[in-house]
Amino acid sequence: MIDLLHHVGIVVNDADRALSFYRDVVGLPVVADSVLDDQGVRAILLAVGENELEILSPTRSDTGVARFLESRGETLHHLCFRTDDIAREIARLDEAGVELVDREPREGLAGRVAFLHPRAMRGVLVELAEPPPGGEERDQKGFDHLSVRTRDLDEAALLWREVLGLGVARRVEVEEAGMVVGQVPVGRCRIDLVAPSRPDAPYALELERLGEGAEPRVALEVEDLAGEAARLRAAGVALDDAAQAATPGARVAAIPAERAFGVAVELTAYDRPGPGTEG
Repeated sequence: MIDLLHHVGIVVNDADRALSFYRDVVGLPVVADSVLDDQGVRAILLAVGENELEILSPTRSDTGVARFLESRGETLHHLCFRTDDIAREIARLDEAGVELVDREPREGLAGRVAFLHPRAMRGVLVELAEPPPGGEERDQKGFDHLSVRTRDLDEAALLWREVLGLGVARRVEVEEAGMVVGQVPVGRCRIDLVAPSRPDAPYALELERLGEGAEPRVALEVEDLAGEAARLRAAGVALDDAAQAATPGARVAAIPAERAFGVAVELTAYDRPGPGTEG
């Protein structure tokens, strides 16, 4: 069973520079830091409440991560979901005809891991991980939400339920942007499946330009948006000014992707409790 967003993986040129930002400035503690020789990467896991952020940097040029970095630059790489039985999940997906990268689990920094092909999830590279027994459990809220672009919300919702067992708990219309959002809770985080609400909507044009896939941004909920923004600016981080978020009842101040190693970091504050991640 999949019960948690384990981590979000990003690919960077220089792991130490990314670490100095996410650990020393943003304030995320390091969980693990290792060179995986068989994969040709240095991988670092940082705690984000119940979730983690994984920094990946190639240690040689003949690897998939190195090729990804060369073709796409620093950006979000994959979403990883926790399972209690990865062998059973792989067997189930293989039997259902889901396209897999790994038909057998292999060892990774997060435990026993396996990847689904991005074609299986409409442009989203998904990793499954079965962490080793006895690992630390953290029950604090981590990521507030992540976003996935999709052309058809109903089709995407069915796919996420059939492949990952995760269902849409709430639909939100954002009329001014011409988008509809399906909120998929997983642990205390949610995945927003975002689709155009009409063919001529501004979001439809953005989707046509970018294609389907995971948005290179993560959102963190903060209680004091002004205070946290001031702390980061004092540390030399340039943030966009706070503005109303697409999610009703929320304001956001973002560190743009080009200043955060290819992944925008949104600081989100709600005027009310965070929206429907409990179902």
